[in-house]
Amino acid sequence: MKMNLLSIVCIVLFIGLNGYILRADEQVPFPQVIVVENDWPPYFFGETHEQLPGFARELLQKCIPSAGYVAKFQFYPLKRMYSYLQSGEIDIALFSHKADRDSFVLYGRESLFSSGYRPVIRSETDIRIDSLDDFDALRLGHLAGLKYSPSFLEYIDRRQKAGSLITTTTGDSALRMLLEGIIDVFVDTQDTVLWRAKKMGVLNRIKIVDYDIKSSDYFMAVAKKTKRIQAPQEFLDTFDRCLAEMKKNGEYTDIAKKYTIQAGRP
Repeated sequence: MKMNLLSIVCIVLFIGLNGYILRADEQVPFPQVIVVENDWPPYFFGETHEQLPGFARELLQKCIPSAGYVAKFQFYPLKRMYSYLQSGEIDIALFSHKADRDSFVLYGRESLFSSGYRPVIRSETDIRIDSLDDFDALRLGHLAGLKYSPSFLEYIDRRQKAGSLITTTTGDSALRMLLEGIIDVFVDTQDTVLWRAKKMGVLNRIKIVDYDIKSSDYFMAVAKKTKRIQAPQEFLDTFDRCLAEMKKNGEYTDIAKKYTIQAGRP
């Protein structure tokens, strides 16, 4: 009887101890890293309320924990974002490669997505664009703030000075002007236009012209002065392996479809 009682006590203590350990483990989260969240649908929704988290955000939420961290997403104005990345107050942003960023960030090698500026026209039109000169005869819309490529931005400036440019401040209004026949064409990032058109229920009324104004691949970029990531290069390598595996097993494509993104394009 004593032996049985002792055994029961040991079992209870064992279960209780293990239960405590499990609960303790669950209460210790991964250390946080600060990730810049832009207002750039469908990759990030920034301060805009959407049911979906955003394509890039989903990828980051999947793969950052594989490197032993959890992402805290924060929105910053552009100038403050750069300042905080340079000082290490922010840990992570998504960037295309530019020489002026090399001094303060380290890049991953596996691209999260490619983003390309393309002309957008109404689906029933037979407009053909193979060069900048082909815009001359068209009523051109311009979304204020977009930088495009240097050559197209120079073209936009010329059209503006000539008084033959129609400027708007939102992507939704650019789509509406296009569909109402106020403009014949405007240029924006392809995935953003498709996302907005889907939300507005007009996806079948627009067409993306296969003329590349500018395309860029976007990568994980870690601040060189990060205060939270202990081994930045190891972190990037682990993240890249996770992302590559998602592309291989089809999870990446499944997520992309939710955002009208065609994986592997442009």
